[in-house]
Parts: sequence; C-alpha cells; structure tokens
Amino acid sequence: YTNIANLLTQHPEVKVKIDRFVLMGGSISGGNVSSVAEFNVFTDPDAAKIVFEAGVPIVMIGLDVTLKALISPAAMAKLATLNASGKMLSSLLHSYQDEEAGGKPMHDVNTLFYLLHPEKFTLERYQIDVVTEGPAIGATVADTQNRWSNGRTNADVAVAVDAGYFESWFLASVAKMR
Repeated sequence: YTNIANLLTQHPEVKVKIDRFVLMGGSISGGNVSSVAEFNVFTDPDAAKIVFEAGVPIVMIGLDVTLKALISPAAMAKLATLNASGKMLSSLLHSYQDEEAGGKPMHDVNTLFYLLHPEKFTLERYQIDVVTEGPAIGATVADTQNRWSNGRTNADVAVAVDAGYFESWFLASVAKMR
C-alpha cells in the first residue's frame, strides 16, 4: 500500500491510466495481527486509506478468502515430488509459520489466481474504510448494512473462493516449472 499511495500522491495524473488495483490485504471478518486488522493494511493504514479513497476500482483479496484457499498437507507432500521448484517451495512452505486448520495459506498467490481465474471468486461490492488510529488501527471496515456509505462503494471484496480449484491450479502451475 505504501508504494501505491506514494505513486498516487506524488503523481496523481497517473490515476486515469490505472484500470484497477487487485490488492492482497484487508478483511471484513477479522484480522491476523489484531482481532480486526490484516497485516498488509496494519503496517501502513494511512497509505491503505489513500489507496481506498483514490477513486480507482479495487478488488480486495483479503483474509476472507486467503484463509480458505489453503495448500493441504497432502498437497504439500505432492509438491515436494513434482520437480526442483516444487521441492524448493515445499521446503520454504514447511518453514513458513502461518498455518490454518487444513493447511498453509498462500495469501499473495491468491491475487495471481484471481487475475487468471476471477470466475472462481465470489465478490461483494462494499464501501471500505480504513481505520488509521486507535485500537482498531489497520481494520478495513465494510459497510455491509449500508448504514454510513449512502450507497457509495469503492471495492469489490472477495468473500469466497473455490479452494479445491485453487489447490489444483497451484500444483499444476508448479508442475510446469523447470
């Protein structure tokens, strides 16, 4: 978020050349660095606020889907046998401390998966506000009840993903590597 916010504030003329942002970050269901804040937004909430208020279309790929699109233990075992890239990735993922019931989340990879297979995601349109101070700093708040946004929206928020397809796609993608 920091680099995008810097671009938008230092060169506002580029906004018209940007079709959309597909961002990994945020959550409308809870956080991973606090009860409400996701790590990427939490690290620079002021920048995230600038991005969400920039008027550029946004697709938010947050914890709502990245904690569902997991690499299962069975897929991790298969990954190591695919090729040298799979073996390396398996080793990296085993040392990666982020673990959910059912497997390892691949947070950032979900943005690539969305760009290649947007049909595998369910999106809901919301107004997202980023909290920049206080105990909820870094939270991405969605007006899910249209109480304060007056019908305005600024983001398509991914709320569901075909997790089985994601895992198959990930393994197939790694299998193609040399």
